[in-house]
Amino acid sequence: MDFRILFAGMAVWLAGCVSVSEPTIQTGVNAEIIGGKLHRVDNATMGIVYVDPDADFSRYSRVMVDPLGVDNVEIIQPGRSVASRASRDDWELDDRDRKALQDTFANSMRINLEEKGDYPIVTQADDDVLRISAKLVSFAPNAPRDDARSRSIGRSRTYSEGFGTLSISISFSDAESGEVLALVKDSKEGSNMWGVNNRASNLGEVRFIFNSWARAIRARLDIINGH
Repeated sequence: MDFRILFAGMAVWLAGCVSVSEPTIQTGVNAEIIGGKLHRVDNATMGIVYVDPDADFSRYSRVMVDPLGVDNVEIIQPGRSVASRASRDDWELDDRDRKALQDTFANSMRINLEEKGDYPIVTQADDDVLRISAKLVSFAPNAPRDDARSRSIGRSRTYSEGFGTLSISISFSDAESGEVLALVKDSKEGSNMWGVNNRASNLGEVRFIFNSWARAIRARLDIINGH
């Protein structure tokens, strides 16, 4: 089994879409390479992927999951109407938001990789441990933050068409040596349904997106390991 080709499909399964063309690792003199050995994957729909073509991911049966990086997240502010009060509806992540994001990500990975999969999550490095390090890059909400400071005058609730978009970067490395084996950057949009936009609904959307990424990782590991 060619594990390089299997893992080259990472962009497809993280994006949750099917590429028209088969994902392929760039090779040859014109290959786009970063870090000296990570090759760009072509036809990686809705994602940017680099992978070490010589990495054997079948050796990893356990995972180490770092806390989600939530520092310096770019907030792409929702569009303001003419009636909006300048800067009062700016979205910002506070400490409570960051903690909720990290907890939700960790829980999604635990449920999908360890409980529903066959990949124990460990805290110590070993030669069969794949380290997953993710960082939230940006958040593009579809509505102002649901609080008294941000709501339009006279409104007690905020409504929007969906939640917004999250962008994430993920590195996969050998836990023991620290060698980076693959890098991914992907964006995923929440639902496009109209509804109340508040902390509870937003957290539900975040959970859905994190679960979809975690399920995709598990599915690819299952194929690589012949499960």
